[in-house]
Amino acid sequence: MEYKLITKGPFEKAEKFEKRLNVMAAQGWRVITSMTQGAYLVLGKDKH
Repeated sequence: MEYKLITKGPFEKAEKFEKRLNVMAAQGWRVITSMTQGAYLVLGKDKH
């Protein structure tokens, strides 16, 4: 499995962040862990 740590940029609008996450979801990435305190997501993707 491949992992990626995603954070919302300090000046990034919520809509742009959501769009980026939707593109990644279409590529096969799925949320494994989310942390609101540190504002990050850990995404995982099966390697083929």
